Amino acid sequence: MLRDRPRSPAPAGAAKPSRIAACCSPAPGWPPPSGRSPAYWLLSAGLTWAPDYLHEVSELTTDQAAAVVTATAVGNAVVLPAHGLLARRSTRRRTPPRLPAGLGGGLLMCVAAVSIAVFAEVDSVGVKIALMVGPMALTNVILTVSQTAVARITPAGQRAVALGALAFVYALAGTLSPPVTGRLVDAGASVPAGYRSAYLLMAGLVAAAGVLAVCFLRPDRDAARLGVGEALPTPAGHREGSLG
Repeated sequence: MLRDRPRSPAPAGAAKPSRIAACCSPAPGWPPPSGRSPAYWLLSAGLTWAPDYLHEVSELTTDQAAAVVTATAVGNAVVLPAHGLLARRSTRRRTPPRLPAGLGGGLLMCVAAVSIAVFAEVDSVGVKIALMVGPMALTNVILTVSQTAVARITPAGQRAVALGALAFVYALAGTLSPPVTGRLVDAGASVPAGYRSAYLLMAGLVAAAGVLAVCFLRPDRDAARLGVGEALPTPAGHREGSLG
């Protein structure tokens, strides 16, 4: 039987073992899923509970709360392409980047964590709205940074599986966030106190993810350590293994 035959040793120059397991190591793997999970936690909790928070705690009308949630969604939508354009612009420069790849995303996560904590503590409705539309939206930057980092450290043939595993991990946060937030609100001495605890928890999660990203998220360095080279585009009309 073929399955009973001993496996011959891999020839020299053969592809190295899968690096998908690297997505579960402290570096480089932990920062991408640990960064996306708090970001998705905040996003899911905001979609579920932000209207009620604005109505019950900030005492906005239903229409006003809906307008703020819409403005927050617009802010989230602007952050991702704006960050992508800035990142693309920086890669086109011939001068070396000011910050290592991954460090900038971690710093933005830390700024967002401080903004969430201020949001939980401040009483001014205007400041809360400004934080929701602006600095708190910076959390979403890690959604693209982490995906790019995982793609960078994974061979092309295993990239789809690695990205799928990443999506599975951070999607769990989106599932757990609404019920956990609701439980914290119900367990609080009052509705504002419960929401304060929930948002401080979000701030702590985002801050922890930001610190991990600042300390460990270095996709280029880890790709070199794992032996993953830059992906090169295949010329049009050229087939793999062809001589001409």
